[in-house]
Amino acid sequence: MKNFWFLFSTIILLTACSSDSNDTIITPAPTTEQEEKIVLKEITVIDENTIKLEWSITGKNTYQSFQFSRKTSENGVPESLNQENGNIFTKVDTNVPYTPYVDYQVVGYSSTGQTIKSNVVSYKRPDIKLLNIRPTDALFDSDNGTMFVFGHAGNIIRYDVASSSITNEVSTGATLGYSYLGTFGGQKELYVPRNDGWVYIYDPNDLSLKDQINFGSNVTSVVLADNKLYGTTGDISNVSLKCIDRATKQIVSTNGSYQFGRIKKIPNTNSSFFFITTNVSPTNLTRFNYNSDGTFVNKFDDTYHGDHPLNHRIFESLPNGNGFLTAMEGAIYNSNLVFIGQLPSGNSGLSSFDFDANNIIAGTDKKTIEFYNLTSYAKVNSIITKRYPFKVFNYGNKVISLSSTNIFNINWSYADPPENVIVEIFNK
Repeated sequence: MKNFWFLFSTIILLTACSSDSNDTIITPAPTTEQEEKIVLKEITVIDENTIKLEWSITGKNTYQSFQFSRKTSENGVPESLNQENGNIFTKVDTNVPYTPYVDYQVVGYSSTGQTIKSNVVSYKRPDIKLLNIRPTDALFDSDNGTMFVFGHAGNIIRYDVASSSITNEVSTGATLGYSYLGTFGGQKELYVPRNDGWVYIYDPNDLSLKDQINFGSNVTSVVLADNKLYGTTGDISNVSLKCIDRATKQIVSTNGSYQFGRIKKIPNTNSSFFFITTNVSPTNLTRFNYNSDGTFVNKFDDTYHGDHPLNHRIFESLPNGNGFLTAMEGAIYNSNLVFIGQLPSGNSGLSSFDFDANNIIAGTDKKTIEFYNLTSYAKVNSIITKRYPFKVFNYGNKVISLSSTNIFNINWSYADPPENVIVEIFNK
């Protein structure tokens, strides 16, 4: 009887377990909705100025519009590009900054009011080496391949062409005028005029400060000739041009015609200068003649008073001493200040001039460097540049260009310096 009840109990227990197993409810895993995302794909480079962006979306959102941000450095301030409609998933940037680094991000604005940001994609060009200076002027020492660049913020950099590097930099704390590289006592010196009335004299080998000379008021331009330092200043007109002995630092003579201006020494003369005003309209042109000891001889003005192009920022004496070039039109004046014509530059604006033995070398706003014969002024050669020449320099069988990465204003006002510059080197 005991065996019977044990067997019966076992059967009941097994039956109950079987019943419980059949009644077990399997709960399905919860359904996971796709995360709302905008996925920006790797960029497509069309050319150095053009990039194509493509992106995809996940989730249920529909988008009213997409906004794009672009930065030119990892810690830079983002710049907004034009929006696109929410049913468009490509964007072409046709104005890519010429910088070593560019990154992009897409922001989507959904119909439900959500804002979704994409990932960031970057475009890196390590071959582009910006000098990180807004230049107002530059000088070149062709004896050793050194460029001196003067910045809008009062800084000066020394750039070595052979090593493609900045070797020295100083911050002057002043607004700088037009500087001059000269030789005194057998040593080269860099003369830098300042708005506080001083001319600082630097050693061009390392930009260490050697000396300084006080001109009494804002100095806009300086030239060394026969061991005399000539400076244009903000003093009243008849004493605005001062001649100071470099050795004694004493004033030798004073003269002038207008306050402020830029002077250029006339080659093959003792101490004669072309002078273009910087702050009067119409622009005035004067020639000053001095003896080698710094005493004043005479002066005379042009007869045009604005009838022909003059621009103190684009201004170089011809190397033979028979005149000068100025302005984006390539205006040619002879040594008696007579306008004799313009370089045949077509629709190009000319940004700067230098010379070799046979040619005028001119940078243009069309990303070229043009060569014009020094005698006939006929165009004889052209070089295509990557960017926009701001200052060009002859260097043996090469041409050095301090080039703006973006087009800049070279008309009569020529007020804003380039924002970013690079150095380009070309064979002639």
